[in-house]
Amino acid sequence: MAKNNKTSAAAAAAEAQGAPENNTTVKFPVNNNPNTKGMSQSDKVAYIGALQNERAFLMTNTEKPSQCTIDGLTMLAQVSILDVAITEIASGNSVAGLIITANENNYNALMGMAIERGIKLPEFKMLPAPTEEQLKQAGVVGLLPAETRVVTIDKKDVSEKTIKSKKKEMESVAKAVSNPAEIKTPEQLKASLTAMLVKPISDGIDRPDARVQRTIKFYRGYLTIQANATEDKTAAVNEVKDKSRQKLLDEIAEIVGPCPFALTGTAYFLRKRSAETGSPISSFCLYRRSAVPEKDNTIDDQYVADIVRILLLWSCNSRIAECNEVIKEQKKHLENEKGAAKVATETAIRANETAIEELNLIITETTNPSFEVVDALIDNYKSDKTDSEEYKLAHRLVGNIIDTYYPEFKGKELDDETNEALLKNVQQRAGIIVNMFTDPLSQSINYKESNLVEVPVPEEKKG
Repeated sequence: MAKNNKTSAAAAAAEAQGAPENNTTVKFPVNNNPNTKGMSQSDKVAYIGALQNERAFLMTNTEKPSQCTIDGLTMLAQVSILDVAITEIASGNSVAGLIITANENNYNALMGMAIERGIKLPEFKMLPAPTEEQLKQAGVVGLLPAETRVVTIDKKDVSEKTIKSKKKEMESVAKAVSNPAEIKTPEQLKASLTAMLVKPISDGIDRPDARVQRTIKFYRGYLTIQANATEDKTAAVNEVKDKSRQKLLDEIAEIVGPCPFALTGTAYFLRKRSAETGSPISSFCLYRRSAVPEKDNTIDDQYVADIVRILLLWSCNSRIAECNEVIKEQKKHLENEKGAAKVATETAIRANETAIEELNLIITETTNPSFEVVDALIDNYKSDKTDSEEYKLAHRLVGNIIDTYYPEFKGKELDDETNEALLKNVQQRAGIIVNMFTDPLSQSINYKESNLVEVPVPEEKKG
């Protein structure tokens, strides 16, 4: 994996300003109208670059609501299109429009994440089909009106809190500096770190992990510059060099405060999978499939685990703080309420208390995950109790890991020997993932990379 070996303040400042390198280029017509509100054209290019594999197209006519079409909505696509829409609304536009493929399941997932972020979307059955002219304006080719739907997000359907949160992020971007050597105050550091996390990467692949990587480099550069200004700079610089990514991420989260709006969508999907499975395995796999590979086309799994961990903990703690604030306000009202109103408030308080319990459980499962599900994975996968929760969970986790590490085996007919070898590899992968979330002293020695075996992929049968 690529390492940060630069030690001087100048080198740190230079590296901290750079984005991850890649060969992705995106071209489309640009409207440079200086009076246009909303996202900059470079941000829109970055957005399209992030979603180009999902066949996303953004309208370049900025006099009309921004529109895009997504084919096969993924976590990344869903997070990005809502962020684009809310950015437009927070910038002063009253409506943001989306053109999506007519996939009700994908849309329902989008709705769930939207609700989490204070956005009310219409039911799928209420969505109209676009006209041929609308598809043409949006640059959509190969899809008929009947295969697509128009989603309109109106300002009145977005909570004030959501708009306020997005505006605060936009203010941070405006106040931020790109050179860590120019940071003079804690407020400027907070604004700059927030901007690094939320601002799209316009000259490279824009993925959440790429933004986090950029933020870590920036923050390490800032710390190195500060260390070089101390009396015992050698010791101070070495202390910065010795800080792990996990430690740096923890410090960044502490400085920034509540999880930024731009990351809450991703965190929602990660939390949802952790809550459903009682383990960080599915969350890790989901995030890894959107991660940006290194120059040698590899992915640093421990780095992915570090990001997933901080997003889970960061978002859980942010949500717990929100729930506690709501409970505090609800208890104030409770003192003066009677009858049905009092019952309703008590019910609302219990709902928030339950939510806090569930969030704390996710925190525990992230910081101290159990190996029980891994140890029993193959037995549960082969169980004849097909209606049991253990069987369903085992099949889900096996599917997640195959999708992530062994996609070449999907849909292939496997003989018993190959299937058995693949399952053993999958179990090892599951244990390796859990180990990455576990304290080093508590890790299981039963699961490690050296236990993985080569499994030949069956050849396609010819007609």
